[in-house]
Amino acid sequence: MCYKDPVQELPATADVVIVGGGFAGLATAWALGRRGVGDVVVLEREPELGRFASGRSAGLGRQLAEDDATTELTVAGAAVLRQLPAWTPTGGVLSFDSVEQADAYVDRARRHGLAAELGGLDAVLARWPELADLKVERSLFVPSDGVIDVGALLRIFAHDVRVALGAGVERIEPGGRGARIVTGRGAIDARMVVDASGAWAGGLVGEPPLDAYKRHVFVLEMATSPMTPWLWHVGRGELYLRGDAAGVIASPCDVARCDAGHQDPDAVGEAMMLALFEAAAHELATKRIVRRWACQRAFTVDRKMRLGRDDTRPWLVWAAGLGGHGATASPAVGERVAGAVIAALA
Repeated sequence: MCYKDPVQELPATADVVIVGGGFAGLATAWALGRRGVGDVVVLEREPELGRFASGRSAGLGRQLAEDDATTELTVAGAAVLRQLPAWTPTGGVLSFDSVEQADAYVDRARRHGLAAELGGLDAVLARWPELADLKVERSLFVPSDGVIDVGALLRIFAHDVRVALGAGVERIEPGGRGARIVTGRGAIDARMVVDASGAWAGGLVGEPPLDAYKRHVFVLEMATSPMTPWLWHVGRGELYLRGDAAGVIASPCDVARCDAGHQDPDAVGEAMMLALFEAAAHELATKRIVRRWACQRAFTVDRKMRLGRDDTRPWLVWAAGLGGHGATASPAVGERVAGAVIAALA
């Protein structure tokens, strides 16, 4: 996904330098531009935008997350995404093997004003009849959920934004106007720096990088409508399915600790998915895998997104730890981080 008009020569100065050309960084640049802050440069070390976690997202527009803080952002983000051509309204189904867990999600939906239809296994089978053996105690259908074209969304965010590709940041030195960002292509003096570098966040300022986890995604050779509501089973044997023009996108929601940037698929993830399908959806276990990849999710220690101004570095604002919710939450993340940047610039 090459940016069509990348910066050929880095400017000597900028009001805001954003490190990282994924959802968090580009959404922040987009939000700053919409608020009239034009002196912004995004630095991306790869030759393409969204090379790591963002570009490998399965694009599920899931609003009901595992906690209130994340759900606040995903609900707000989806409200913006529904106005963009990158969004397709399909609805989404969450299924649960625990009544107590389902009740917690119902309560969360009410707190956030999110319409959700309570059901059981029948509501799952009406959309995904292949899952007859899935252990389901309750299900929730969220009509306002959808799917996201992640490539299109990154292009929307990057439109009219100065992006420097192949500009890996080597170090950040406090001083001057705020901080000096040294890259392999030169240095920029900036008033504010946004660390949106995904799993690498923190490392450039002397903090430990975030916790990174690999998850596998597969495309199964299977006819289904892209408009079928996606399904995410929450609980033991967690998995998700999404209809796609190329087949069915499926993930066993595996969790394997890994180094930042390590996203190579392996046999362990595939074996885990097949075992889940054998137990819950034997028909899916027989489908040919036509494509496979691994994505990466990055978390802070407390599993909460780190958004806003740093307590000890007045020139630094965080946009990190999106924990797999980056696609849906990105517009709200960008707005929150942009607000912190503008307040610091004032």
